[in-house]
Amino acid sequence: MKDINLYLIRHGQTQWNIKDQMQGSQNSPLTEQGILGAKVTGQHLKNVPFMQAYSSPQQRAMETRDYIVNENNLAIPTYELAHLREMDFGIWEGKHVPTLKQEVPEFNVYLTDPANFDAAVNQGENYLDILARMKQGLNTIVQNAPQDTGNILVVSHGTVLRILLCVLNGGDWRLHRDEAYFPRMLNTSISVVNYKQSNDQDEGIFTVKFFNNVDHLAEK
Repeated sequence: MKDINLYLIRHGQTQWNIKDQMQGSQNSPLTEQGILGAKVTGQHLKNVPFMQAYSSPQQRAMETRDYIVNENNLAIPTYELAHLREMDFGIWEGKHVPTLKQEVPEFNVYLTDPANFDAAVNQGENYLDILARMKQGLNTIVQNAPQDTGNILVVSHGTVLRILLCVLNGGDWRLHRDEAYFPRMLNTSISVVNYKQSNDQDEGIFTVKFFNNVDHLAEK
């Protein structure tokens, strides 16, 4: 029987986050606040005995993971997994969000109407593509866990975590961009998803225990 808790963390605040620039496949450095948020998150989780720590191969996620791991009381092996990377925004990468809202009608479809968003417009990824690879990523992590029970740290990104957690929580992916329906993921927020799989099951079940929690950041 597998019984694994996945601690899903959004990376720390970056330069492009505060400048309101689109940040998907491209990267910008963590801010001082982003570094502090990662360290505080690590301090909050320092007594959690993580078996492993994963992140996307993007710099902001790897650095956030390492800041968290460095606060832990154990020596935790770290890994990168491409499935966990942020949505690719194509030609919108690095662009100023208010400008896109004003000048690109399809960008507002991306923001508000996921089911009708066509990534051919920006040469990036569609929502169902990122949902599928994030689900595959979690399955890869739990199936390759060194033990059947325990905790694993997973550092990823806001857009992909939002749709994933919405769906795992029983929500409709077509509505996940509605803030009243499911909130955007905050920097260094903690979400915990439990995975259970009995010996007679081909596939286990993911259950969201809580999501987007930032109470620990008030401790800094």
